[in-house]
Amino acid sequence: MRINEKSLAKFATSGAPADKEGILMKKGEVNKGYQKRWFVLKGNLLFYYEKRNDKEPIGLIICEGCTIELSENTDGFAFQIVFPKSGCRTYHLAANSQEEMEAWMKVLSCASYDYMRLMVSELKQQLEDIQENSKALLVENAMRDSHIFSNRYSSFQSQTSKEEDDLQGRRNARVNPFNSRLSSPSSFSRSSKDMKESGDLLNLSDSSSSGNVVYRHKYKSFTEMHMDYGRQVKTLSELWKDSYSARPTSGFDFLTK
Repeated sequence: MRINEKSLAKFATSGAPADKEGILMKKGEVNKGYQKRWFVLKGNLLFYYEKRNDKEPIGLIICEGCTIELSENTDGFAFQIVFPKSGCRTYHLAANSQEEMEAWMKVLSCASYDYMRLMVSELKQQLEDIQENSKALLVENAMRDSHIFSNRYSSFQSQTSKEEDDLQGRRNARVNPFNSRLSSPSSFSRSSKDMKESGDLLNLSDSSSSGNVVYRHKYKSFTEMHMDYGRQVKTLSELWKDSYSARPTSGFDFLTK
């Protein structure tokens, strides 16, 4: 793979955030001693500078197809970047503490593109599992809520039907006999003589065979009813006067004359 040094140098000095940066001891290829360098990791590119504030890096390690391993040298907190398949050199690095060494080894192990692709695939699978579980849970909750609602609705409908039946029964029990236009002759039949003597203001019709009077409704206005009652009162008043005049004179009336 051809590398454009200018593009890499520009990316190294750009404002792109670093995944990790700090001081590490690097073992040279010619000089076998360890030298202090400033390392900056951006993605899968590990830049190293001679000093921290240098504008351009003096080297680059591409963390692809490599493994991060503890160094065989037990002196200090050393580890190494090994490229087993490519035949590239092995980089020997050392940190100032055990914690720093573990932090660098962890972040470098996760820097490769292959690792990121594996993580994306695993996260995608986890997301699909979560979505499937969520759908199954939603379906289960929906079925449960539907069952509860159905039971409550059936109970409410049964109670409503019972109340309507009770109300209809009470309405049927209260029957108004005057709702029918023509009442039963057997219930409202009296003798013609009794009806005429009582002075009823009803619509009367004589029966041809039994001589009874059939009670029928006759709808009248207020004016007609007022005039009928007035005539009845007048008739009763005249009858009362006639009966009073025909009454024998009492002893008290004789003394007062």
